[in-house]
Formats: sequence, C-alpha cells, structure tokens
Amino acid sequence: MQAQGFAEITAYDGDRVIERERRPMAEGGGGVRFAGADWQIELEDVERDARDRRLAVAFRHLSGAPVAAAGGLAWEFNDWSREVYVLLPAGAYAGNRFPAVQVPYSPRVPAELVAGVRTPPLITDVPRLNHGEGPSRLQLKTGDLAFPGFGWFDPRQRRAWFVTAADPVALADALWEIEESPDRTRAVFRVSVAGVRQSPVYRLPWMKAPSPDRARPVRAGERIAIELRVEQWPCADMAGFFDHIFSRRASLTHGQDVPPVLPFSAAFDLIEEHYHRDSWREHLGLFASDCNPGAVYAFQTGWCGGMIATFPLLASPKALTGERVRRNLETFFAQAPRPCGLFYGKRRPDGVWTADFAQDATRPYTHAWTLTRRQADALFYLERQVAWLRRSDPAFVIPEHWTQALDRAAQRFVQLWEAHGQFGQFLHQETGEILVGGSTSGALVPAALVQSWQRTAQPEWLRVAREAGEFFAGEFLARGFTTGGPGDALQNPDSESAAALVESYAALHAATGEARWLEHGRAAAALLATWVMPWNFPFPAGTEFHRLGIRTRGAVFANTQNKHAAPGICTHAGAGLLHLFRATGDVRLMDLLRDIARFIPQTVSRADRPVRDPAGRALPSGWINERVNTSDWDENVGGVFFGSCWCEVAMLLTAVELPGVYVRPDLGRVWCLDHVEAGLRGDALWVRNPTAFPARVRVLCETASGAQRPLPAFWFTNALAVELPPQAERFVSLRDAELQPPC
Repeated sequence: MQAQGFAEITAYDGDRVIERERRPMAEGGGGVRFAGADWQIELEDVERDARDRRLAVAFRHLSGAPVAAAGGLAWEFNDWSREVYVLLPAGAYAGNRFPAVQVPYSPRVPAELVAGVRTPPLITDVPRLNHGEGPSRLQLKTGDLAFPGFGWFDPRQRRAWFVTAADPVALADALWEIEESPDRTRAVFRVSVAGVRQSPVYRLPWMKAPSPDRARPVRAGERIAIELRVEQWPCADMAGFFDHIFSRRASLTHGQDVPPVLPFSAAFDLIEEHYHRDSWREHLGLFASDCNPGAVYAFQTGWCGGMIATFPLLASPKALTGERVRRNLETFFAQAPRPCGLFYGKRRPDGVWTADFAQDATRPYTHAWTLTRRQADALFYLERQVAWLRRSDPAFVIPEHWTQALDRAAQRFVQLWEAHGQFGQFLHQETGEILVGGSTSGALVPAALVQSWQRTAQPEWLRVAREAGEFFAGEFLARGFTTGGPGDALQNPDSESAAALVESYAALHAATGEARWLEHGRAAAALLATWVMPWNFPFPAGTEFHRLGIRTRGAVFANTQNKHAAPGICTHAGAGLLHLFRATGDVRLMDLLRDIARFIPQTVSRADRPVRDPAGRALPSGWINERVNTSDWDENVGGVFFGSCWCEVAMLLTAVELPGVYVRPDLGRVWCLDHVEAGLRGDALWVRNPTAFPARVRVLCETASGAQRPLPAFWFTNALAVELPPQAERFVSLRDAELQPPC
C-alpha cells in the first residue's frame, strides 16, 4: 500500500477546522502563507533503512497575527479497504469497527438483541471507525493510548505500517486521527500537536460531549514541532504485526523508572490489615470484595476479587488470616454452588446470594445473568487453593462438597463446549446455558480445566482445554483483539481477556509440554503488551498523581470503554508471563512482567502517604484505587474516586506468586520486580532496600537449563527470602538463591 505524506498545519475556531495547509513531504520545506500569517516549514526526513525512518517537522510563525493552530504530519493511502486492521494501543483494535449501541452505564445487550449463542457482538458508543455506511473518523488523544502511536496491518498485501512518537512527553497532548472516505477506498492518518478533537467526544458511556480541546495561539517567533518514527515492513499475519510492535517496546520505554517506595511484603501487610479492618464480614463468614460505602453487593465471585484474594492470603503466617480464609472457603463452597455447576455471582450485605444483575430494576431481563469470566476465575483460583491446602497442611481434610462443587463447575464448561463450541459471555445462573454468546470471556477456562484435570486426571477436561485454547487463538488472537473480560463493557476490546489467555497458554504448556502453546502464549503476551504503558505520562500540575509523583510505566489499560490505566492486571499477577519467559528465553516477556509488577506499590494509600480523592478524602491505609487516569474520559485526569478496588488483589498475588528479584547469571541480567535495588558482583547478588519499610524479598536465581524445567506449582514457598531492614544491604550467594526442591 503506497502512501503520500504531508506536512500539515491546521487553524481552528474552537474545535472547528477553518483552514488547513498541506505540503507534500517529497517537496521538502519552505515558506507558506497561512491563516493570514507567514510561516516557514522545516522538514527533516532521515531514512535509517528501507523500512524505518525518522520524520521531524516544524512550523515556524514568522510574522502576522497569532493563529490558533496545530501542526503535524499526515499520510494518505489510496488503496484502502475495510479489511485493513487498524491499531491504536489501548484505544482501538481493528479500528473498533464493530456494531455499536448507545446504552447507559453499566451497559447490557439490549433485550431485543439477546439471542443466546447467536447474540450479535456489540460494543458501546466509543471512538471508532464506522462499521456501516457514511462518514468514518476516529480521533484519540495521547492520554487515551498506552503509548503514542498508531498503525495498520493489510492482510491483502501482507504489509504493515506503524508510527510512534520519538519523544512521548513532547506529544503528550497530540491528536491521533484516522479518517476514511465514504467508499472506504482511501484513508488519511494524521498526528497533530496540540491536536483538537471535534465534537462530539467521548465521556463515559458515549460520544455525546462537546470537545473541550482548543488550539494554543501561536505567535510570531514561536514554532510547532513534531518528531516521529515511521516503520513499514512485510508482515505475514497478525501475530507478526503484534510481535514487531512488542519488539519496539524497549525503545518506547521512556523516562525514569518507578522508584522504590514500598516493598511487596510491606504492601501485602498493609492490604492484609485493611482486609481484616474493612472487608471481613463476620455475619457473612467471608471477606467482602466491595467494602466501599453504600455498596449494593458485599461480595462478587471472580472478576473483581471474590475467591481470588483468599489464594494469596493463604501465604500469610498470621493465624487469624488462615482461620478466616478457611472459613471464607467453607462459606463459599457451602452456599454459592448451584446445581448446574455454576457459582452465585454476587452476595448482598444482608446475606442473600444472587446472580450478577438481580438488583437491576431497569433491566429485569438480565436478572439471571452471570459472567462467564466470573465462573472461570472462581474455578481456577479455587482449584489452586485446594491444591495448596492439600500440599501445605496434610492434616486438613478437603471436604467432599468442595471437590464435588469443583467437579460440577469443570463439567459445566465441558458441557458448554460440547454443545456450542464456545463458553459464551453471559450464562444463566440456574441452568448454566448461554444467554449471550461470543467473546473471550472464557479465556481462563482452559487454565481452570487444566487445574481440574491435574486434580482428577479426567482426560476430557484436558481435551476440552486444548480445543478451547486453539479456538481462542484462531478466533481472536488471529483477528487482533480479545473481548468479554469485564462484565461492564459489552464486547469492547479489553486487556483482561488477553491476560487470561496468557495464563491459559502457560498452563497448557506446563501440562503438556507442547510447543504450540508457547507460540500462542507469546502472541497473547504481545497483544497484552499493547495495553501496558512503557512511558511516564506527565500529569498536569495540581492533580493528585502529580502531587504523589506517580510514574505510569507499567500501568495496564482496562478496555476501550473504561479508558483508564490501572495498577496491575485484573485480576492476576502475570505468572503466565514468567512461565513463558522461562520456557522461551524471550526477555521481552520478563521486561513486561517486571514493569507491570513494579508499578503497583506506588499506588497503595498509606498513613504516611495517603492517596486523596478530588474532595480531599484520604483513602484508608491499604486501599488501592483502580484509576490511573491519563485520559479525560471521566474528567478526572490524574485523580481517583473514593474506593477500594480489585487492584489490591493484584498486589497480593504479585507479592506471593512472583519473585521480587529474578536473576539469570548466564544472561548477566537481574530483574527487580520488587521495590528494591539489586545487581551481580562475582558469584554473589547484592540486594538493597532503599525504602523506609522492612522488606522480605523473594529471590530466584537460575540458569538457562534450570529455566527449562517447569516451576513447581507453589515454588514460592521454597524460594529464598531475604530479610532487609530499611536502608539495609545484603550479599547473597547465587547458589543459595537457586530454587530448592520441595520438602
């Protein structure tokens, strides 16, 4: 696909384009009369090789009245097609070119479109290319994106093209725009600074708000400058497209690293204290997954933490925690299972168990719905907890009704697969049948079924896990998006289901040793990486995150509807990335995992460093809010709401399942996931705790040959733990840091 490039300058009246001047890049720079003023265009085009070039353009206002203007670069493609896949990282996948509906938050498929397995895929009214006829334009600001860039993959010509900012901070207020001709045979890609979105713009949950953007008046003597990296290359398939972008992540990493402020062990302790103080419900016999004031539901299964948090809490040495975790497990197994094999989705503060939306008086047709992803999360983490208890406490006899409930849940997924070849997005709470089909909501089901197979050796459970793993790769990864992980975003592309696929492919490889799962796992990880910020967004002065000095490298965007990044993966530590790295040696996987893990502790609210909402209320100690707002989607850039969120579960999982320091002497690499500093010195590792908190740092050292052996299921219980007081440093023998066999 051939492109003609232009240097462009645009004048605005409010958010309306009133004049645009284009200069073909092939003609170079020069003078131009624009908007009643004289300008000089300076263009630099440096070709690194045939597929990689650096473009820089500057528009210098020479004389005349100030002009409200934005300048940038644009490319016009004349062999365009609806088939071309368009990516804006965390902002648009396949150009968000899907059927869309305008529905209030929290969105549900309209009643007239609910058709079981055959329910059509729908997204909400977000910025997107037009799925139907008529005008088609997609505009997003840099804050809407995990990193500033956009591109396309053309399956017809097997070509790909990707543009990124040379300096993300310089383009923090840029506009990234794609506009298609009515017949979809032409398209223009445009980057402009400081870009102006035209009305309407997105505010949750739809495109109805007037644009707040205004171009800055450029006065005589001032200039607008932009510098980009432009790549094009032969590309065989979608996996190759995302793999290339994944390889670019290292060069996109920009700005200072997240500083050590709170060790994993200290974060675990603060959250554990918060769980006992704020979340334990004695009359319910469980930890509430929603301890926020006025919560309609005290507990929700899976997704946002219910029956996931109790897994890492098993690692606590505190007797009270162990006692309450076991009671929580018994409460759930005794009360939540339904005869069909599913678990109740939620529990009210008065103790009544319900389906997910039973309290929604406005949409009674949803009263029996439960999210497939909830059920997959529950089965996966409950199986892990039962396995841990069996291993760690031989005196504890697993009750039969626990394993019977797990068996029924696994069998329900098998029955869905055998009947429909999918797991659906929403199921009937009582019958287990698919009410809303499609999506990747069941992305964790293969990993859950592997866990169930390991407990029972039921061969059909592993068979279905394998078949479903291939289905998700062919139906979703090959199309460049996953959907259905969140229960509040219809089938908008999301990061949560991509992360769940990483866990499923890691589990399938660990169980079977088959190389195909490594290939699929790396493809899922490359997709997940496009949702993770590799740079530090400059929060506006006066915002809470500016005050706290939050650095966004490693924050994970949620989905294309709820346009915020968050602390951690919802709701995993990312242990699947560690498995895939060890099996493949692909350091990109470990670099990605390290960034995600290291980001989270800086967002923990503490007595000595509270995180405050816009009203000035301090989040209690141990709370983490899900919002890392770089976008204005909820008009709270750099701010949080007053709420405790699922990110606390992600932090607990991170502290338990991942090494704080991972060492590969053969690569000369040390990864500090935890908030410490470490390095190699001869045959020893030095570890320093520069924070004001005591640290208990789990260290794992291995060679390439050792990394080829799967880690034991609960390897972290036998790993070396280094105790470090505040400001202390220790040397550790690399041999001592090698994983010891289980007792």
